[in-house]
Amino acid sequence: MNKFLFIFLIYFISIKISAQTGWQQVSSFGTNPGNLNMYMYVPVDLSANTPMVFALHGCSQNAVQCRDNTGWNELADIYKFIVVYPEQKTINNSYNCFNWFLPSDQERDVGEALSIKQMADYVQENFNVDADKIFITGLSAGAGMSTVMLACYPDIFNAGAIMSGVPYKAASDALTASNAMYGLINKTPQEWASLVTNAYPQFTGNYPRVCVFHGLQDMVVYPANINELTEQWTAVHNISQTASGITTSFNSNPDIEQSVYKNQASDTIVLVYKINNMGHAIAVDPGFGSTQGGTTGTYAIDKNFHSSYWAAKFFGLINLLSSEREIVLSEHASKLKVYQNFSKNEISVFSSSKEKQNVSVCIFNSLGEKIFEKINPEEKISFNTCFISPGIYVCALFERNVLISTARFSVVK
Repeated sequence: MNKFLFIFLIYFISIKISAQTGWQQVSSFGTNPGNLNMYMYVPVDLSANTPMVFALHGCSQNAVQCRDNTGWNELADIYKFIVVYPEQKTINNSYNCFNWFLPSDQERDVGEALSIKQMADYVQENFNVDADKIFITGLSAGAGMSTVMLACYPDIFNAGAIMSGVPYKAASDALTASNAMYGLINKTPQEWASLVTNAYPQFTGNYPRVCVFHGLQDMVVYPANINELTEQWTAVHNISQTASGITTSFNSNPDIEQSVYKNQASDTIVLVYKINNMGHAIAVDPGFGSTQGGTTGTYAIDKNFHSSYWAAKFFGLINLLSSEREIVLSEHASKLKVYQNFSKNEISVFSSSKEKQNVSVCIFNSLGEKIFEKINPEEKISFNTCFISPGIYVCALFERNVLISTARFSVVK
């Protein structure tokens, strides 16, 4: 074990763990006319031309809750992309909602929309980002603001995932926002499409592809918005409003129905997931499988369906045709996961091993010193970070003294 620790220490120090990696807040990223906060997660060992995903929280939420529930950081660690988390301030909206319904925030180059665009500019200026692989997703008000960004900045965003959201410009004030959420705004497909194309009339390129996730028992943002969103984005792309294919019991899950809308080249342009027996929330699937992830919360429901994973697949971040990649995931990466609950100052370590004995979970500090060890651990170990010094740590899973998997986390106070 001593020899291994020496090798492990050299490896740990050699990786580029700097101020530019890990979870961080960015305090200055432009003029920020929308007065938003910016957080981001940068995995270690990023390759050149890395993709970037924006993840927007819902009302009464914040960036940390969005990060913890969605599982985007864990996907970023595996598939190597940057995640940006815009965060609303209560001074802008007392419910902490993004103001997707206000003209001062839903047009190109103004308000909150411009602030989020400036976040994209900041990351592109400071990291080697692939400009053709920038994506956005959000829940509820975050979904509403995601449609704003897709419509106003089709020159930046390649695709978006709208989770319990409404079409772009379904509202222009608080009253019409309420009507939109209740599914009372009904327009023709061409009327919906015109709102998008008029947002940036000089644009001549390909508009973003769109994936819709929505619970069929959603009583906050009514499911009638599924059809309106579908009409808007199929019309934008000038493709049929009739699905090319419908799969009930998607991925053997009886509560998930997938509808695919393709263009003449058979490319999937609009994808819709209807989730039965779920209200206003994102769907998650906590666990260790290669398609599992996320954690449950007030607006995150275990439906054996990790919506962030399937959004990432729609974005093209996950290539299921790569059997080698899937083998790596199933045999190694899925064995160990670390989740942080910053509000409770808690770290939870989930481990899964084929071995029943001679298994250990260890935690090492940045000096390579072992500060924790659990022999033959339970599937979940939780501990309070109040008694741990600030810094970067590595959690390691061993089977018969052989390293099987690692996961990094940081403690900030």
